[in-house]
Amino acid sequence: MGEMRRATAREEQERKNDRFASTLVIAASIIAAVRLAREDISRPSPRLTSTISDSVSLARMILDRVVR
Repeated sequence: MGEMRRATAREEQERKNDRFASTLVIAASIIAAVRLAREDISRPSPRLTSTISDSVSLARMILDRVVR
């Protein structure tokens, strides 16, 4: 019986992680879109990569605060 509860708890945690991962992707996409609204993004550039990386970091920070 204990194994069943652990398996159920593990599945619940995996579902929660999947939901947070998709939330993180959506939030980071919105943040990046706002920051890059007037930029030329037709080609990859260091500035584009940096903005996306910063957007992901910011989305993670926001998600961590919300989950607490």
